[in-house]
Amino acid sequence: MKDIDTILLDRDGTLIEERHYLRDPDQVCLATRIAAPWRRLAHLGCRFFLVSNQSGIGRGLLTLEEYRSVHARLQELLQAEGLSLQDSVFCPHGPEADCDCRKPRPGLWRRLVQAHNLRGESTVMVGDKVADIRFGHAIGCAETVLVMTGYGPKEALALGLPPLDGEVQRCPARPGWPAWQASDLAAYLTLLVQRKEHVHAHRI
Repeated sequence: MKDIDTILLDRDGTLIEERHYLRDPDQVCLATRIAAPWRRLAHLGCRFFLVSNQSGIGRGLLTLEEYRSVHARLQELLQAEGLSLQDSVFCPHGPEADCDCRKPRPGLWRRLVQAHNLRGESTVMVGDKVADIRFGHAIGCAETVLVMTGYGPKEALALGLPPLDGEVQRCPARPGWPAWQASDLAAYLTLLVQRKEHVHAHRI
């Protein structure tokens, strides 16, 4: 397997439960079962980054201050589980702004590369939308993962992906398709732990 050391996560519908234009910190709810595989991956040298489109700000549906309050609550919940994000970047613009930082365009990736010296060939992008998968392809990610939470089932149907059989499965190599489908974030993180530990065992 490719030696993945960087994990890019979409926020809504992936790391936390989908809430339409989330503005209330009390409604932040972490994806289930992520703590154990996340901690293990961190121990194995992986870093986690949040990469999120937040068009509600540009649309006037939430304020920057409300976004920050939600993010602060997210960090509290992560810290309570012994988890942490290396960094977080977001696009506040609506689609009509035609900006470079709205996924699937690569502007947010460029910011992370400049700050953290990341490499696409050791990075995975995990999200619940086609835009996340296209973003991963645009920046040269080693792998892309579509989770079946949030908008995932609807997006999988739009892409014509085969039905998910079990917790996680590799997708056939086709243009525009993710490398993997997973029932949720925890399922993919657990698989990645297993793959990395298998590689580590064979290096000893």
